[in-house]
Amino acid sequence: MLLAINTAFMTANLGIETAKGDVLLKELDAKSKHSENVLKTIDEMCQESNTDINDIESLAVVVGPGSFTGLRIGTAIAQALGCANKKLKFIKLTSLELMAYIIVKNKLNSEDFVCVINALSNLFFVCHFDKNGIKLSAEEIIDKQAFESLKQEKFALNGDVQAEGINYIEITSESLFEFSKSKEIAKEFVTQSEMLPIYLRLSQAEDNLLKKSKKD
Repeated sequence: MLLAINTAFMTANLGIETAKGDVLLKELDAKSKHSENVLKTIDEMCQESNTDINDIESLAVVVGPGSFTGLRIGTAIAQALGCANKKLKFIKLTSLELMAYIIVKNKLNSEDFVCVINALSNLFFVCHFDKNGIKLSAEEIIDKQAFESLKQEKFALNGDVQAEGINYIEITSESLFEFSKSKEIAKEFVTQSEMLPIYLRLSQAEDNLLKKSKKD
């Protein structure tokens, strides 16, 4: 049985597989406080599907890049469940690879492409993929000038990046679960200690503290 969690963005996606092989999907919109409602919703999904959380065999979590708070929530849940269930297998997902999976599955690209996430302050998280969705580079953060110089097809989440030539996609709980399941079938597991957030940049608070220390 598999549990998939994505709290990297304003909308959270959840999917759980029951012992009978059925799949239950849930989505928490931007108005929901993920820190308060993700675990509660997982518990409700377990009750609805008559599934014991300790019977979950695999846990897939999107570890970033994305919202600092959201990533902490997802990875903290992974650590907590791992401590409670020593047999749990972990699947580490990145948000940009999940985007690439959706693009290729729906045949939205015609050639090599780049997935983009707005990192704010005129910065962007990016990752390059070939036309089959194979990762060509590590996730990185680039400035606006580098972003504008990208020649490949560019894909972003709906409303996240405002620029000419952007193709928009949406992450759904169904696509999250399907991608997670493909990773489980391929046995692409990692250790619990590897389930850490991918930030790629300092948080605003950390950046302010660093600037203050340099002035001092």
